[in-house]
Amino acid sequence: LCTASAGSSSSTKQAIKFGTHHVHNNLAASTTILQRDFSAAAKKKQANNGKNNNAKELTYQERKEVEKKLRRETYEQKQTRLERLKTRRDHSPKDVKRTLFRSWWDKEMMYHNKLQRMAKKEGKPWRVRVAVMVERLPVVTPDEEEWEQDYNDLRDFLETFGKEYPAETGFMFAPDKSEDHVVERDEDMIAGLPFTPAPRETEADATGDVKTLDRQLKTRLYLTIKSDTEGNLSGPRWTLPSTIAETNESLLAAAERAVSDSVGSDLKLWCPSNAPMAVNMRV
Repeated sequence: LCTASAGSSSSTKQAIKFGTHHVHNNLAASTTILQRDFSAAAKKKQANNGKNNNAKELTYQERKEVEKKLRRETYEQKQTRLERLKTRRDHSPKDVKRTLFRSWWDKEMMYHNKLQRMAKKEGKPWRVRVAVMVERLPVVTPDEEEWEQDYNDLRDFLETFGKEYPAETGFMFAPDKSEDHVVERDEDMIAGLPFTPAPRETEADATGDVKTLDRQLKTRLYLTIKSDTEGNLSGPRWTLPSTIAETNESLLAAAERAVSDSVGSDLKLWCPSNAPMAVNMRV
């Protein structure tokens, strides 16, 4: 904000005109105040002034021809850009995922419609069979790969001894004693614990017992049962626990009942959702 003071009279009137960068006082001499314009605004103002000057020199018909030429050039530039956008990706594949999905989806819908017509023609009602995938998460951390052990050893070395720079740079401090930096091994750390850690390999792993959760602690386990229910054309096989949903029974309740009927009620379940993972229709 630019302010100016001239005289002590309270009736002094001041008028600030921002366009011409001058402040005029009615009772005192005029004072010029420099005001810096933004570069973009100055260029735009200069271009408009030049355009107005040229327009004043042209006749009405000439001005119409100039505007018409400008509109034609703008339209041609727009059309050229649209054509370039159409052919910009001609050499790259388009709609690959969509085509792949539609090739599967259309066949699946045709198969489902065929099943519905067959069931309606033969008067067979639909039955909902619920299968459950029960997963036990790892109990202990998995064994490290050889490259992971090398990476952890290198990281521990750098965190312990730090980085070494050339002496002429002056970045290095005075070297410490080697005994001040000791990287503790895993065996030494475990030996210093106030308790005895549980073994990573259990008795069930040694005996080959597959009917307990206290085994294969480093991996995921999935519940499977040997079933001889209907639909097994090749005889008994290992499959997921399943059952037929009863009337007015939710899918989640049917899933819990399938597990309890197969292995008993001692197994505690946690279901992340009420929605099924997949749906399969067959006759």
